[in-house]
Amino acid sequence: MNWFSLFLAQMSQLASSKGVLYSVIAALLVPIVYGGILLSPDWEPYDNLSNLPVAVVNNDKGAMSGNEPLNVGEDLVADLKKSNDLGWKFVDSQEAEKGLESFKYYMVIEIPEDFSERVTTVLEPDPKKLELKYIQNEGLNFMAAQVTKSATEKLREKLANKITEKYANNIFANLGEVSDGFKTAADGSAQLHDGTADLQDGTGLLLTSLNEKSADISKLAAGTLELKSGTGQLAGTLAGKQGSISELANGSKELAAGTAQLAGSLKSKQSDITKLANGSKDLKDGTGLLLSSLNEKSSDITKLADGSADVNAGTGLLLQKLKDGQPGITQLAAGGKQLEEKMPELKAGTERVLAGLQGAQQAVKTQIEPGARGVVNGVNVATIKTGELKELLQQLIQNHSELEGDPKIVDIITKVEEINGTLGQVNGTAQLVAGALKENNPPVDGSLADGINKMVVGQTLLNSGVADLAAKAPVLAAGTASVAAGWDEMITKVGLLHDGTSQLAAGNKSVNAGWGTITAGVKELDGGAALISAGNQTVDKGWKELTAGASKINSGATQVSDGNATVDKGWRELTAGASKIHSGVVQVSDGNASVEKGWGDLTDGVTKLNEGAGKLYYGSGELAAGLKDGAEETGKIKANEKNIGMFASPVELISNKVNGYSLYRDSTAPYVMTLALFVGILIMSMFINFNKPQEPNVSKVSWFLVKFLNLASLAVVQAILLSIVVLAFLGLQVTNPVGFIMFAILVSIVFAAIVMFFALFGNIGRFILLALVVMQLSTTGANLPIDMLPENLRNLSAYLPFTYSIAGFKALISLNDFSMALTNLGILLGFLILFALMSVTVYLFKTKEEPQQTDLAM
Repeated sequence: MNWFSLFLAQMSQLASSKGVLYSVIAALLVPIVYGGILLSPDWEPYDNLSNLPVAVVNNDKGAMSGNEPLNVGEDLVADLKKSNDLGWKFVDSQEAEKGLESFKYYMVIEIPEDFSERVTTVLEPDPKKLELKYIQNEGLNFMAAQVTKSATEKLREKLANKITEKYANNIFANLGEVSDGFKTAADGSAQLHDGTADLQDGTGLLLTSLNEKSADISKLAAGTLELKSGTGQLAGTLAGKQGSISELANGSKELAAGTAQLAGSLKSKQSDITKLANGSKDLKDGTGLLLSSLNEKSSDITKLADGSADVNAGTGLLLQKLKDGQPGITQLAAGGKQLEEKMPELKAGTERVLAGLQGAQQAVKTQIEPGARGVVNGVNVATIKTGELKELLQQLIQNHSELEGDPKIVDIITKVEEINGTLGQVNGTAQLVAGALKENNPPVDGSLADGINKMVVGQTLLNSGVADLAAKAPVLAAGTASVAAGWDEMITKVGLLHDGTSQLAAGNKSVNAGWGTITAGVKELDGGAALISAGNQTVDKGWKELTAGASKINSGATQVSDGNATVDKGWRELTAGASKIHSGVVQVSDGNASVEKGWGDLTDGVTKLNEGAGKLYYGSGELAAGLKDGAEETGKIKANEKNIGMFASPVELISNKVNGYSLYRDSTAPYVMTLALFVGILIMSMFINFNKPQEPNVSKVSWFLVKFLNLASLAVVQAILLSIVVLAFLGLQVTNPVGFIMFAILVSIVFAAIVMFFALFGNIGRFILLALVVMQLSTTGANLPIDMLPENLRNLSAYLPFTYSIAGFKALISLNDFSMALTNLGILLGFLILFALMSVTVYLFKTKEEPQQTDLAM
């Protein structure tokens, strides 16, 4: 049996089996029902937008625009209530929030509190844009979210146009007032133009007068400047000599006072000079007595120093002997015995030394030191008096220049200076002696009293040590054991004794040296006192002569002083008058100079004023003309509602569609047709047995052809029925109905080849095929254009048959491009050949035969 006979047998079997026939008919109706529902022209996706609930919350509190109340929120709500763009629900914030959480509202639009207030900030330095807030519940439905977002954009645009229209209306309403203002300004500028003409004439006349008088003003300023120079020179000369005149008067006055003071001082100091002469004679006697006493005691002091040195040497030797004799107990006992024998003699000697020192100490206190102090005081008084005398003589010479070089005055000053120098030498020597004798508490280190005091202290310690040693001597002599036991203590005591003798020796040495110094000083003091005594006798005689001459000088100086005082008074009056004259002339000169400068500045200013008046004249004329033209132009502006509308929304979109959809279902028809045909064939594949038939002598290729023709025949019937329903009953508009039907038939045959290949693998193959259908729903241009898909999905769509099926139907339904449909059909035929060859390959290796009986398969 050939393949065609087998095909007819299979189709006959289908027709004879009512169960299989009914099932196939039911499968054929699936794509018809599916396409009939989705391609129905009775509805559009935007027909029922008014059922889409959107909450509107108006929190706008309003504002004042000038003197008029403004509430944009209320106006917006009123407009929304009149429209059916969406299902507007006007609620408060709390209700809107609850509805959003309970999925009651797809979107919430909130009008803020300051919505109207922001409208009034348009002309402020920092205007604030109006904010219309909205919240979308996108999870409810993506398409609904897009629709509500689009509606919000339209609402924003409409609101912006309305606000702009209000602004424009206000602006055009104020243009009339602007025109009136231009007219008023034009009239004012015309009056200004006339006034500037008069101003220019006046400034020209004023400028001419200023130029004519400019030369006279310059002459007046030059003359007063010369007068100012002359009076200034006169006043300067008088003022310059005023100091000399005043100095002359003051000098003569001071001369008279000085000579009077000199005469008085000379007279008052006469007795002091006499006392000075007598005191210097007594000083000479005192220094002679002091020198004699010092010379008498000099040998005793020397002996005292030598004795204390010997005692110190003895104690030192004793101490050394004690230290050296410590190793030998026998030598120590002998030394102790010898010490005991010599102790009375040593004690008596130290007591005599102490008595001598105390006598010297008393002599210094009662005789030598008071005498030296008296000498110092006397010399100091004499030095002060001679210094005062010298100053009086020098002041007299300064006040009376005629006395300068007088032999008597020069001789007196010379003698006074000699006396003063001698007193200085004596004073230095006396102070040296007094310093050496001075006793303080405590005494000054290095003074004679200090040295004697140290000697007394040292000698006292020495006596104490000797007495202590004398008391210890019997004990030392008692035996070696006692000496050995008290040896350390003995060394300590002898050490103290040696320290005392050392201080005593040092003090005696200092006394001896100081005694020599005092003796030499007193000797010099005695010589100086002799010179002072002789000089003071001469000073006393000259003082008397100087007093008589000073009285005569004072009389002449008084007359000179009175005359100079009269001259000074007159000179001052003359200087004051000249100063007043010069001051007046200076003011006149400065005033004329200021007038000259001011005249020049005034001339320059009037020149500029005249030029400015000319510019103002021409400028005001142009301003008047410009304002007049502005008033005419603004007066011509008469805005109506159309002008205001144009100002508020100047741009109008003019759209034109190419290959537009008559109905919404036209946009989904390619996708619906493709899916309906594929699903219908997939269902019908379940009623065909793709196993090997029982007829003998049937090749595997014939086997394939029979099964493919069985499925393809049903696919063709399905495509024809669906096309008739869509075109005839649903009224789908296509420009080429025959081409549409033929394309549907060929697409069904291609889908039959694809379904047959997967059906050869049973339910597993059909499951894979079903997954392939689901994958193609979003990757083949059904919901989104392929160009909007991610790159990996765009690349995948090129290998999927739905891509070319949908594109071919779109070319026939909306694009009216039959060549594009043929191109996509050619690619689909490639899928047909590919899957047919793969099915043949499967049949070549398939050996299983179909069962004897079948109820729902053929």
